[in-house]
Amino acid sequence: MSTPRCHACSSTSVTLRGRKSGEFLRREFEFHQCGDCGFMFVEPFSGFEIYNDAYYRGHGPDPYVDYETEYRDWRNSDRGLEFDDMARIAAEYVRSRVPAADKVSPSSVRSSTAPLPLRWLDFGCGAGAFLKYLRERGSFHGRPLDLTGHDVGSYADLLKSKDGFRILDLDALSREQDARYDVISMIEVIEHLPEPLEPLALIARLLKPGGLLLLTTGNLDSPVATRQGIHYRYCAPEIHVSLFNPGCLARLYRRVGLEPFPVRYDGAVKFKVVKSLRHRRVLRAMASAALSLPPVVRAVDRLYGVSAMPCAIKPGP
Repeated sequence: MSTPRCHACSSTSVTLRGRKSGEFLRREFEFHQCGDCGFMFVEPFSGFEIYNDAYYRGHGPDPYVDYETEYRDWRNSDRGLEFDDMARIAAEYVRSRVPAADKVSPSSVRSSTAPLPLRWLDFGCGAGAFLKYLRERGSFHGRPLDLTGHDVGSYADLLKSKDGFRILDLDALSREQDARYDVISMIEVIEHLPEPLEPLALIARLLKPGGLLLLTTGNLDSPVATRQGIHYRYCAPEIHVSLFNPGCLARLYRRVGLEPFPVRYDGAVKFKVVKSLRHRRVLRAMASAALSLPPVVRAVDRLYGVSAMPCAIKPGP
């Protein structure tokens, strides 16, 4: 079998890092890493058919997903920890871009003009928990939120028909006008996409100059991942087919015209821990108590390299 090209930069400088059997699909997968950009990818790709309703109920390769609870009431899931972080980072960024003269006004806008909407795209919105969180928030610094989601499947249909959200499939999203969105979130999505450069290029086109991309994904350069290699739990070959480190992600951003934007997470760090203990109540309670201490959060953050993974901005005024 010939050596595959890198799925991110098309380099032929690719090394086989190892083989691993899937936990759900009992077959062997290969992990390849690019020597030029550091990107790691899985072959063969299982196909998007694996993301069926059983998967979203937690009966597939990822036993920690619980879309049904998220759809019914996101407050009963632990995702709020992560959402609070995303909203905080976005609010701070939006606030930093308000002209100094406008910051004097409590509404952050001049009284003679109506506030411009803050257009937000949640790329890979799943069961819509983050969209519902943002809808309840309503605005950022006086700017009302204009929300759009992207996904496909039964939950996307429900979010559109029952909950009244603007949900676009990939074809419709590709027809959106350039520079439409102020903020785009891509939370734990890019690792599921076998060709990550194409969706990042689309996101870069859709972001306004000065717009913010909130992207989260696993960090292969974290101490835990480095020690465990492809046996790291995040290296789930049926679903996590694109794997990154901070340098690789920054290079991909720059290739599509974005600039890395450093962040510091708190709730997202806590969420990664409590999510993994979903089925172990005692340990989950103990972990939640420990994570109320900031030094514990920072230690976990260093171990898993959560805050080391940059978000991005689109250069502009």
